[in-house]
Amino acid sequence: MSTNIAEASVTIEGIVFVIDCGFVKLRTFDPRTGIETLSGAPVSRASATQRAGRAGRTRAGKCFRLYTQGAFNDVMAEMGIPEIQRSNLAPVLLQLKALGIDNVVRFDFITPPPSELMVRALELLFSLGALDDYARLTKPLGLRMAEVPVDPMTAKIVGAPLHLQGTIPVQLPHSNNNLSSY
Repeated sequence: MSTNIAEASVTIEGIVFVIDCGFVKLRTFDPRTGIETLSGAPVSRASATQRAGRAGRTRAGKCFRLYTQGAFNDVMAEMGIPEIQRSNLAPVLLQLKALGIDNVVRFDFITPPPSELMVRALELLFSLGALDDYARLTKPLGLRMAEVPVDPMTAKIVGAPLHLQGTIPVQLPHSNNNLSSY
């Protein structure tokens, strides 16, 4: 079966047939709800052509498409929507800030993301404490969040205890009910 993975120029020895269902799983981010989803969508003509090219990389092959030529020509878009236009930009903006690019709104993206995604990402970073009132990276929390290779919300969870003053009493298992400072 042909998937997004099959489009990634992976050559598996002995694969000579590809079955293309005409759909792709795309990760999309809704800035109004702040939720990222994985949903099925029609594949683009460019992706369908790439999928067909995976058949027979090492010997003659064939691609079976489970859709009509009419669907290919009329329903499928020429190109897919770039990921930067449908993703949560908070991790990207956090990294740009860490690299010293303060004016991320004027950053020259190859494909500019929608302004709504930029605003939502900046609001999220501010609410997590990664940005100050002037949209600059906070120290030490913002810098630590940028160093952790996870999304900003997870980085906040991981990094939050590191910037708190003092210690937090924590009940440790098997500690005979004694409180230990962490």
